[in-house]
Amino acid sequence: MKSNLFPHAEPHKQGLLKLGDGHQMHWQASGNPVGVPVVWLHGGPGSSASPLHRRLFDPAKFLIIQYDQRGCGLSDSRGATQANTTPDLIEDIERLRQFLCVSQWHVVGGSWGGSLALLYVQSYSHVVEKVLLRSPFLCTASEIEGYMQSPPAQCLNLWQQIKKRLPPGSPETMLEFSYRVFCQEIDLPAQTRLAHAWVAYEAAMNSYPELAPKLGVLDDQALIARYKIQMHYLQHQCFVDQPILEHPQILQTLDLTLVHGDQDALCPFENSLTIQRAAPQAHLVRVAGVGHNMFDEQMLCAMLAQITNWA
Repeated sequence: MKSNLFPHAEPHKQGLLKLGDGHQMHWQASGNPVGVPVVWLHGGPGSSASPLHRRLFDPAKFLIIQYDQRGCGLSDSRGATQANTTPDLIEDIERLRQFLCVSQWHVVGGSWGGSLALLYVQSYSHVVEKVLLRSPFLCTASEIEGYMQSPPAQCLNLWQQIKKRLPPGSPETMLEFSYRVFCQEIDLPAQTRLAHAWVAYEAAMNSYPELAPKLGVLDDQALIARYKIQMHYLQHQCFVDQPILEHPQILQTLDLTLVHGDQDALCPFENSLTIQRAAPQAHLVRVAGVGHNMFDEQMLCAMLAQITNWA
């Protein structure tokens, strides 16, 4: 798999961008300082940028911009949910572009990052050249319900490991319970146990239809922060009050590519079909037999092929 990726490139510039409300965004730039700018929007909610993500881009041709969303990764304060909503995240993307003095850029987002990309480009299409969405999430109640309540049989046992943590007779849903534990209480042992159950289940859903790999050593504090952010967003339906495709006429003007596995258990393939119906010019690459895992060999090849066509 890794042999298909471009060589690792260390960031040549990075820092913390003050956002206000106690937040600072960690950002980093790698590749060619005078190359074609491309911004990577990481998934989650609650995840972070990874060195592996930038290896999809030729460092000789692209200026690769990555950052960690509010409360995520190396951003400060990690796990903070105050002043942390989707409209905040959209404005943070534009604030970063202006801070870096980038006039126009390509936008790439996968999963939850695909949600942010869709919302960002509908508000700031004038600064966007090309868009690639990998397995985009549309922030619908049915998607959240599917993740929380309707796993495929292969993932059912790990889902039940979370469900059995609900107090007997509790009227709470799994989401309400998880939100309470991570966001409204300070019980580190309970948060740690629940975070380990969630990460195992999420890894299985991400890998489906393949079996999930064994997890390595985990950073408990990082896991708790991750699921604090995730449950904060899911409890509020990702702070998306209007349909995410609210302005399809704008999407219709964009050079838009969709890459999606047709066995995705987290973000259904139908999501990309919905986007293509709204923007018929979009180029849809269906990755047959593949789920949500970005680093599946077929998914990697499909994404690399589309990005190579840009340069």
